[in-house]
Amino acid sequence: MTTDLDPASAAPARSRYSTVAMALHWIIALSIAGQIGLGWYMGSVEDHSPAQRALEEIHISFGLTILLLTVARIAWTLTHRAPPAPATLARWEKIAASSVQGLFYVMMLALPLSGWLMESVGRRPIPFWGAAWPHFPGLAAMLQGQDARAFKDTLEEAHGEPLVWIMIALAALHVLGAIKHQFDGSPVLWRMVPFLKPPR
Repeated sequence: MTTDLDPASAAPARSRYSTVAMALHWIIALSIAGQIGLGWYMGSVEDHSPAQRALEEIHISFGLTILLLTVARIAWTLTHRAPPAPATLARWEKIAASSVQGLFYVMMLALPLSGWLMESVGRRPIPFWGAAWPHFPGLAAMLQGQDARAFKDTLEEAHGEPLVWIMIALAALHVLGAIKHQFDGSPVLWRMVPFLKPPR
């Protein structure tokens, strides 16, 4: 396993995430924020309008892109050790940060996977930036003799609100935690924000 550190950082305690890790972090974060906004707009402003299907195709394409980026990020995380947390953090703070990060990964998979499953019910092609994304493997066989409509309705209900609100709550905790540490003597923002300089 290699170390996910910036080559310019000499000491592990003053290390930041690598360029690849930072790029994946911010691209996924901005994409998720855009997805939540687009989902709200589709459901509240363009609901059942002629423009809704076009927006849905963009939403689906972004969701599948986030799924691919999340898989890439997990692969990178498993093969590149993250820089150590600041020694000034309390044990409970390290546990809380790890727990939130783990739940983030779960949600980054759960949201696009539930959308993929939802769109795989039936024969309608799944749009992916002008191409066709394959239906979820084995789903058609699994749903034989089952109520496919009820299955899709359940996924839509979970995908539309509970999972999104969990993601928003995790994002709020993540941001508030980073801001807290920025001012309590254990700054961490510089480790993931490219233009911030490490503390002296």
